[in-house]
Amino acid sequence: MDFNPEDAPRYLEGIDYPASKGDLISAAETNGAPDELIDMIGTMGRPKFSGPEDVVEELQAAPGAG
Repeated sequence: MDFNPEDAPRYLEGIDYPASKGDLISAAETNGAPDELIDMIGTMGRPKFSGPEDVVEELQAAPGAG
């Protein structure tokens, strides 16, 4: 995977936290995120995230994170 998890917050602008995976995916799509990020969000284990740092942490722990 070529996506850098640290780039995720720029695609998640406009989200009110705590946020669900569905909220994250919706915002990512609206903000033009790469499909790779959207797919990674969909496979994350947590159902809710308290802030963008939680999202980055979870993405970094994902298998194949770049």
